[in-house]
Amino acid sequence: MGFDQLDFWEAAFVFGLIALIGWETWQAFSSRSWVSAYRPTLFVAVILSYYCLLGPLRALAGEEGAVFRGLDHSGVLLWGWAGGFVFYVCLLIGFYTFSQKCTPHRLILKVNPDQLHRLGLRLCQLGLLMFSLVTGTRVLALINPLAAYQLTQQGGFGQEGLDVGAFVNYFNSGINFLIPGICLMMAAWLRWRKRTASLLLWIVATAGIYTSLGFRWRLVLLLVPLILLWFMARQQRPSLGLLAFFTAGLITLGGLIGISRNYGRGLDLGALEDTATVDYFEQGFTEATTFFTTAGVMEQAPVRSPFIGPAPLMATILFPIPRALFPGKPDASYITDATAQLYGGANLAMGSAFLNYAEYYLIAGWPSLVGLSLLLGWLLRRLWNWFLLRQDEPFAQCVYLISSSFLYVVISRGYLPQVILLFVFTVAPLFWLYRRIARPVDTSHVRPAPPVSSHIP
Repeated sequence: MGFDQLDFWEAAFVFGLIALIGWETWQAFSSRSWVSAYRPTLFVAVILSYYCLLGPLRALAGEEGAVFRGLDHSGVLLWGWAGGFVFYVCLLIGFYTFSQKCTPHRLILKVNPDQLHRLGLRLCQLGLLMFSLVTGTRVLALINPLAAYQLTQQGGFGQEGLDVGAFVNYFNSGINFLIPGICLMMAAWLRWRKRTASLLLWIVATAGIYTSLGFRWRLVLLLVPLILLWFMARQQRPSLGLLAFFTAGLITLGGLIGISRNYGRGLDLGALEDTATVDYFEQGFTEATTFFTTAGVMEQAPVRSPFIGPAPLMATILFPIPRALFPGKPDASYITDATAQLYGGANLAMGSAFLNYAEYYLIAGWPSLVGLSLLLGWLLRRLWNWFLLRQDEPFAQCVYLISSSFLYVVISRGYLPQVILLFVFTVAPLFWLYRRIARPVDTSHVRPAPPVSSHIP
């Protein structure tokens, strides 16, 4: 199935989304300002290109077409593309119509690479300590994803750690502290070229642990900010060709891990036999099948699957309370109920997920999708204004790049409570540390954030 087989409205929304992404990319890379290439709307554009365009269109061109989990989704794809288009349009409106005037109250006026490195090191040490307390000696095996399974099963590294009861999830989430920690150490290294061995050891060990755990989003949030920080520290914009090459590499890496991963036990090398690099690249697009589930759950609401109202908000508010202390707290049933209805049972729907704008739609239909998309655009504009005033600060560059990269988590998984929890353990520590280190400034002598074109295609 190619473009010529899409019906009128499907083609309209697909090409509309392509036009929006293309225009936003052209505006950023044709600007005289190097920093325009890092605007958060481009991060969203890349994510939507993968999930809403490349993934489903490649699948439709293949032999299986829109068949996923035994169900043919070809009759509901319009909902996924319409939802993606409306989401991005409203996000851009929210981003570009927000007030462009912003003055800072606190800045880091003097760069101290040694302080940056020490802060990053402390974050890494804290995160690894929290994770190790509940993981035990197994953490040593996880550093090597190629041998993790053998080491935990036969090498004596399978002993579990402390029993922290209801708080085990928080200790496990501590491993996310390594992402902002390494980014700070990288920012310090780019300015003084010292402690190279320490930085490399932490990167290798962290990448190994994340690969062994099997959750690819952590690798994305680790690698993307480091690559972009390299260019940002030099006040350069990466070329589109280089970005495409790097994105293809991430997709290939994701496919390799997807084929061979054993969650929490490393990679199964036997699963890689008789597979070529092109197979890893092809497998890397299986994550984009989330789009099919997104289209399906949107199409069936509210006739076969009722709107969920404020359930995501209530679940998010109560999510920090351990279930052992509050057995009756809301869970993810609104997700499992919707996917079970779509695929004909909880067992058939197990492990399925949908994109964020499907969750927005399930709340109250198109009005909630529009409203929350506008809100996200407004939040991104605030983030962008905050960064424009601090674009030369290494610490602020780390905060901004990790925040923007975190949009991958925000968009790829429509489960707000989990997104907020991951934000707390991945992004929030840097904002807190920045406020602790930054000093008040006299705003009467500080220029407001430079304007960004408010033209909407």
